[in-house]
Amino acid sequence: MHIRYPVYYESFHCVAGNCEDTCCAGWEIDIDDKSYEYYKNVPGDFGKRLRDNIQKYQDEENTAYESHGFILKKDRRCPFLNQEGLCDLYIELGEEALCDVCTDTPRNFFEYGGEREISISASCPEAARLIYGKKEPHVFVTRMEEGELDVVESGEEMAFAWRIREARDRAVRILQNREFSITERVAQFLHFSEEVQNCLNDNEAERIKDIGEEQPGVVCHHRGEGDKRYQFYLGRMLIFSELNSFREDWQEMLVLMQNRYVSAADGAATYASDSKEWQEFLLTEEREYEYEHLLVYYAFMCLARCVDDYDFLGKAKLCIVSYLMVRDMDMAWYMERGGYTREDRLRMVRIYAREVEHSEDNLDFLAEAFLFEDVYRPENLLLSL
Repeated sequence: MHIRYPVYYESFHCVAGNCEDTCCAGWEIDIDDKSYEYYKNVPGDFGKRLRDNIQKYQDEENTAYESHGFILKKDRRCPFLNQEGLCDLYIELGEEALCDVCTDTPRNFFEYGGEREISISASCPEAARLIYGKKEPHVFVTRMEEGELDVVESGEEMAFAWRIREARDRAVRILQNREFSITERVAQFLHFSEEVQNCLNDNEAERIKDIGEEQPGVVCHHRGEGDKRYQFYLGRMLIFSELNSFREDWQEMLVLMQNRYVSAADGAATYASDSKEWQEFLLTEEREYEYEHLLVYYAFMCLARCVDDYDFLGKAKLCIVSYLMVRDMDMAWYMERGGYTREDRLRMVRIYAREVEHSEDNLDFLAEAFLFEDVYRPENLLLSL
């Protein structure tokens, strides 16, 4: 089978107890059915410990991803995560005993159009170091690997998937075109995504190949004035403050941004002046490439998933809004601390990824907001840049 991934994935490995964070705290840990059947029959004291720490999800609508999961401790840590940051289940039973979510995390797998695509989540510190480790544009690798795909597709499904992959790859090229600023590239990406969505709405995916790549400067000439940008910032903050929260560091960032830009009497003026200073810092330090990497990271991971729901524009909005939120988090942190280090970059993308990427509830909430909330209309996203 063909597999495709960003080239930095080849360098990824879990650093286990040496990691400054952990994948084993902050969200539910689901147990796949095969692992659950195995855990039911593990003998001895450890088998009893396993079963004492497994719960059956109460889901009357049968919408849970899995039927069972581990009972988390009060601090939302996995019951098998020891004080050294290592997994007792792994130590006792070996790697092959880990359930799917523990084996795969922080990897994301998606199969469509005869290929398996793999990405790694920036919620993992080691993955984030690879994603943001170099200034050069991300390169993607396609190679053959033994095995078969789990998804069986009809000829019609394959043809549609190829069109979507073509659209996604063109979107990545737009975002990586360094002849233009990040703002111009995001504007062009949004315009392109609208055109792709029009093709899908008309049930004419074959038209995607004919979409022109308009000059970014043309579609970005009406960037928002300060007052409009600030009002759309308030709209984003209102919606993101309603997400399910999993970590204290997310709440701390919301409070920091609230205090600086919302609660303060001069919040609008502060937001405008901070935006200007932050942009000057990015250009002076030659760090605008980090936002390119962030956008490409989300584009590769998210856009192709519209083969399931035909919502290419919604996935594009997630990419853009993720950029806008991380940008605002960065700016507030920079102004508060008087500087912005490489470790700050990794921390901000990790905080955001943990809050958004790993919660189906939050992703569903945002997807609905992208459809119906005025702040996320394409013309208003343009004015937010």
